[in-house]
Amino acid sequence: MAGAMVMLVALIAVMVLARAGRVSPPVAFGVAAVFVLGAVVAELTDNVVDHDGLTRADPAELDWVIAHRNGMLTPLAIGISDAGDTASMAGLALVVCAVLAWRRRWAPMVLVAVATAGAGAMVIGLKTLIGRVRPPVADHLVVETNQSFPSGHSLGSTVVLGVVAAVVVVHARRRALRIAAVVLAALAVAAVGVSRLYLGVHWPTDVLGGWSIGVLWLCACLTAYTRWRHPAPSPPAGHASPASAC
Repeated sequence: MAGAMVMLVALIAVMVLARAGRVSPPVAFGVAAVFVLGAVVAELTDNVVDHDGLTRADPAELDWVIAHRNGMLTPLAIGISDAGDTASMAGLALVVCAVLAWRRRWAPMVLVAVATAGAGAMVIGLKTLIGRVRPPVADHLVVETNQSFPSGHSLGSTVVLGVVAAVVVVHARRRALRIAAVVLAALAVAAVGVSRLYLGVHWPTDVLGGWSIGVLWLCACLTAYTRWRHPAPSPPAGHASPASAC
């Protein structure tokens, strides 16, 4: 309840600042999204730590996925999982940064680099801090030795593919290309998360946590980037803000 009240007060403050012209509407929307997603991530993480809430359904849901495995799908799931791992996402981000640097698009290059590095740091930090045990090894189709929450594949692919799609949306001239970038990124992120369940190496809430934390970090990066690149206009002459009048 206290968390919900804090979030409500913060959202009201953001709306007031937006109406006053202190922040642009996109920035206000981004800040609001960060607060909402932050509350969702906090609640989900609390469920994982306390072994309650959504985590109670994890064993049954994972058992259902494992029971529906198909030998023909296993190589595909492994391939999708490998494409969404840390090395692959870092390599993609590096290629995108190189292309942006070659085209002298320094600001989006920094955005991609910071988003990717932050995602990697969060995966390591949260896995170590929470220390959740993975599903039984007997259910694994691939070898995994680190902690379970959040899914690093889900978090990393959400951030990297999301930020790359955002760069395409901002800079591409063709509307079809912008739509394709968003749709393909969303489908790829979903496929990576589902592949981790199919391979039996994550609980469903690990994947949900990876997606949620990834979207939270992505929103934070895009909001900061928008604020940096498009600051709110200064108030008109003769209408000094209360802070400047002090």
